[in-house]
Amino acid sequence: MAYEPGDIKVFNPNKEISKEITLEILIRHRDAMKQARTGELVGISVENISDNDRKMNQARALSLIIASQRKMITVSRPIIFFGATQKWKKKFKSDKEKDKNPFDKNDNDYNKLIEWLEFLRHCGQAIIKADETKTLADDFMVVKTDNETGEDYNELTNNFYDMLDDLESSYEQIYLLMLTNKIVSAGIEEDEELTYKEKEQEMVKRVVEA
Repeated sequence: MAYEPGDIKVFNPNKEISKEITLEILIRHRDAMKQARTGELVGISVENISDNDRKMNQARALSLIIASQRKMITVSRPIIFFGATQKWKKKFKSDKEKDKNPFDKNDNDYNKLIEWLEFLRHCGQAIIKADETKTLADDFMVVKTDNETGEDYNELTNNFYDMLDDLESSYEQIYLLMLTNKIVSAGIEEDEELTYKEKEQEMVKRVVEA
């Protein structure tokens, strides 16, 4: 929103801080996904990166994507947990009902979020294992030698592309949980009871009439 000189700016600091944190995480994820697809780094054109370095950047981006998605879950957990527990308590009011339907076994958004966290942990462990083992079968990038020139070159494996596809799907599902719990916007700002401008005018009116 554009403010005019002398306008009184009314906003919720916690809401603004939350937006900034979430936006920063989403931007990092966007950049990591771009790096995974093209090998391009932020601020460096892909034309200025060698093919070998580009492939290496792509492979390294998997860890950046995982880290970004885990941060998405971290900022979402308290809000989604609160919403899920409220719905659970409303649905199962008595202690007997709660005992028969424990929260951690309930089909709710929080437990879905934790399932995606476990998936991301598994992905991270797969990358660590690939780095530690000598076998090439679990690697995401291998070094090959050109038979004609004798030069080594990097090549991404099916493991890389499979994990990238999986991480695109996990992002979609995590973002969907954030959307349904109103942690992020679908791109259309929801109307509030009073707009910032209306709040300004109401405050000025109260001061004048006081």
